Amino acid sequence: MDDGVDHMERPLSRDDMLRLAAVAGGAALLGGPAAVAEAARTRLGAESGRLKVLDWVGYGNDGGQAMFAQYVKAHPKNKPQFTVMTNEADALAKLHAGVKPDLFRPYVGWVKYFAKSGLVEPWNPKLIPNFKYLNPFMVKAGQYQGKQYGIPADWGFDAILYRTDKVHPTAKSWGLLFDKRYKGKIAWYDDIVMLEAAALYLGFKNPWKMTDSQLKQAQKLLISKKNLVRLIWASESDLWEAFGGGDVWIAYAWPNDWVQMKKKGLKVRYMHPRQKPIAWVGNFMQLKGTPRSHLAHAYVNAWSATKSAKWLEDNYGYGHANTKARPSSSDLLRALQLGNPKAVTEPNAHLDRDIPRRALYARTWEQVKAS
Repeated sequence: MDDGVDHMERPLSRDDMLRLAAVAGGAALLGGPAAVAEAARTRLGAESGRLKVLDWVGYGNDGGQAMFAQYVKAHPKNKPQFTVMTNEADALAKLHAGVKPDLFRPYVGWVKYFAKSGLVEPWNPKLIPNFKYLNPFMVKAGQYQGKQYGIPADWGFDAILYRTDKVHPTAKSWGLLFDKRYKGKIAWYDDIVMLEAAALYLGFKNPWKMTDSQLKQAQKLLISKKNLVRLIWASESDLWEAFGGGDVWIAYAWPNDWVQMKKKGLKVRYMHPRQKPIAWVGNFMQLKGTPRSHLAHAYVNAWSATKSAKWLEDNYGYGHANTKARPSSSDLLRALQLGNPKAVTEPNAHLDRDIPRRALYARTWEQVKAS
């Protein structure tokens, strides 16, 4: 049944009994199935307190309530409590600083990093009834060494948003972010993906594994063009204010930014550069040793429901890993290529991936900003 409701309170199957018996302890086995079930329900019911979620702006009680409404309905005493992350590096810093969420939502390029870090633990897909509706390609991208560390959620593209009444590109290229004709009207994103965009513009085949020489060339390009930039945004609200107010005409942006600017009545286009956009897939990950793992699974199940997925597509302009969801807008359906299960990978886009020298990329980007 795909009604978006948390189905965790179903009768326990034999597999459930065996799994939960391990949780409940050997004593329960001596009492037979009824004892196992009772002990298991006691264990699951012991999860208390508000579910702690580390997520991006717009996905908590600041607009994203529809995504987890069914979770709140099923668990009114365990409503989610949100902390905002501006990107994965910010999330990592918060974790090291002592913030202890039950789950958070980095993107696919970070799955391997976090899986190896010891900070997270794999999910049990059997506890997520809506898991069966998720895109198999995206599901596989959330795995590391055969375990499901990431549950795919939203997906979309990093590309270029621009005002069609103000900007006249000479080519469909990442180079529009470096166009001197629009000095003071350009916005970059505060993340190492700017190095990847620069690498794609320079023609490098693998922006995620650049040589020292290539990384220096990408950095040199960004430093030389930084004087053209009005804003390096970390929060979408800052981008929306600058773009919506006319201070910025060109931006490194996400599909939701296109949706929001269209709502403001601006003449905008979301351009996929000829070097291909950078695609991403949001992945829920749960923290190792979380005392609310059952609730975390229920929360992700609500997010994975078809009803939630359709709401996301209709309101934020992002795709969702749930393959049954379809947006109301046919324009959006075409723009997201929702009929193509591999829209996020070659030859359509460059799916973001693990960066072996991520720390070096981060230092390189910080040097660009400091220049």
